Amino acid sequence: MRGLLVVLCYFCCVNGYTIQDQTQLHTNLTTGYDRRVRPGIDRTTPLQIDIKFYLTSLKEFSEGLSKIGIVGSLSLEWTDSRLAWNPTNYGGDLYDTTLFISDIWVPFLVLMNPYDKFRKVLLDGMSCEVSSKGEVSCSSPDLYEATCDADVTYYPFDSQTCTLKFYVPALNPSDIILRPKSSTFDMLLYEENGLWSITSTRLYYHVNVYHFEELQLEINMKRRTAYYIAGLILPICFMNFLQILVFALPVESGERMGFSITVLLAVAVFLTIIQDKLPEASEPNVSYLTYKLLVDMLLGCAMMIAVVFGMNFYHKTDDKEIPARLKSFTRGVMMCRKRKISTVSIEKYGDTGKSAVECVNDDAGSDVTWTVTWNDVGLAFDRLFLFFFLVLLVSNNLLYLVMMAVIGS
Repeated sequence: MRGLLVVLCYFCCVNGYTIQDQTQLHTNLTTGYDRRVRPGIDRTTPLQIDIKFYLTSLKEFSEGLSKIGIVGSLSLEWTDSRLAWNPTNYGGDLYDTTLFISDIWVPFLVLMNPYDKFRKVLLDGMSCEVSSKGEVSCSSPDLYEATCDADVTYYPFDSQTCTLKFYVPALNPSDIILRPKSSTFDMLLYEENGLWSITSTRLYYHVNVYHFEELQLEINMKRRTAYYIAGLILPICFMNFLQILVFALPVESGERMGFSITVLLAVAVFLTIIQDKLPEASEPNVSYLTYKLLVDMLLGCAMMIAVVFGMNFYHKTDDKEIPARLKSFTRGVMMCRKRKISTVSIEKYGDTGKSAVECVNDDAGSDVTWTVTWNDVGLAFDRLFLFFFLVLLVSNNLLYLVMMAVIGS
């Protein structure tokens, strides 16, 4: 059986090409070849370059720097009749080979919106695969960094669209045309990004106002929000409701002002963190989260003013008459009813025959009476402010969360 295989290989197989054959081919192809002249049958027919992009990873996207970086390979294919040959003249099976970019014509493709500086995509140290029919295929794996202005209106529940624009300078559509082989990226080798999820990609060409063809790589991505909800949104909401606890803090502790300032500073720190992450621009819109934090700051300042206002009542002496309106306000807030007393003991009020206003708790079966004091007025204002700011904070947070939920859906 083994002997039969040897005989078949001897009579049926052909000799393969040698290094000398490939060296001779390279010499024949490059001799007299002018890499300054673009390929083509004639000057009236534009050279078509087919392009495909293989995305490997999304390296970074920085809203503050307006920068996107992607790792991938840009594949370009075209036909150069000057690089065609007959395989039978070179060992019989030399159907393709590789040539350095520095030895053949390649399109001077550049990124139009680079983040750093302009440079050509196909570098001289790279090689291109050439077939016996003159078909040239070049791949350029690289880190492509481009400018991309972020729309942070709905940060951190936002979606972004970035476009990388490529073109060949000095060549009109009558000389060269760029055509994508596929309308989307090849993402078989793509590795997921921890912060961004790519929702769709697009590969297309566009003729700009100067009649140059642009190859545009468009990436649509959506931010992964789990980290921001746990590390940003929820802590802000919790701090909001910590602020209103200042009205439940006993005034005797002497810590009301300190507590209010501490929580207000914490909100200011979060506002600073967010501002550092976002671009310093007002277009297209400022983030709604910035507006929410601004409202939180204003409410925090209003609470501090309310604390100062309410503490004044606690420090008034009982010998100062309480205005009737404040007494009515206190009765209403404390949910008690008025009782007029014409004669009271000296031990209680210090002046016989003086009229006093007392409140009787409305709870069933209760006959406990007590006189409205400045301390009661301060307590009434604390309850009023507690309810008032609670409603404002709940409304502010619910409005923001509902807006983000509607946008996310």
